[in-house]
Amino acid sequence: MDYKELRKIDVSKYTEKKNGLTYLSWAWAVDQLLLADPKAHWFYPEFQRWGNGTVMVFCTVVANDIARTAQLPVMDYRNKPIAEPDSFAVNTAMQRALAKAIALHGIGLYIYNGEDVPPDLGEDVTVHKPAKQATKVTAPPPKEEFFDDSEPWQLQVDKTKGDWTVATVEAVNMLIGLAKKPDDVNNIYKVNKKLFEELQTADEKKYDEIFALFKTTKNDLKGNV
Repeated sequence: MDYKELRKIDVSKYTEKKNGLTYLSWAWAVDQLLLADPKAHWFYPEFQRWGNGTVMVFCTVVANDIARTAQLPVMDYRNKPIAEPDSFAVNTAMQRALAKAIALHGIGLYIYNGEDVPPDLGEDVTVHKPAKQATKVTAPPPKEEFFDDSEPWQLQVDKTKGDWTVATVEAVNMLIGLAKKPDDVNNIYKVNKKLFEELQTADEKKYDEIFALFKTTKNDLKGNV
């Protein structure tokens, strides 16, 4: 099953809500992933520890020969980052990061956009496909108007619809999945530098998430060169 099929799966029976956030059962997500691709596997890159003692965990899931990385801070029951978290809190964050990384391949991705049912790709985010990568992309958005080969790696986020900072993070997660080499990661950042600077001003935490994702993805791709 490819991305187009995986994103249509209804995960509503396997989610729970805590403090306004929806969580997908990581065990069920793993089960669905392995049914779709028996060769799928995952690993956890090195944690990132901040100066205040909080920790960011990462999980990379490889499915259908595509690697996608998700990041998640170790949080308490109030969804606040924990300073000097214990092993239990870290393990919980790792499992949630695994579910989030699986979602990047399509399974349950819609719940991170606050949707209750699998929607069509949101009209508030446009991801431009790099021309040279066009024939290699296995999980493109379903509408051709989302693509413009004249502007490779360009993100367009409509700041008049919903929380554009959330839309930006999700769009980056999708776009960076198309990167095949470290230079692609550099180009994504350069082309969208102005947008990221605006994001840093509006929400520094989300900017830090994106920066960590860029760093992790670039390091992973270096290992594949």
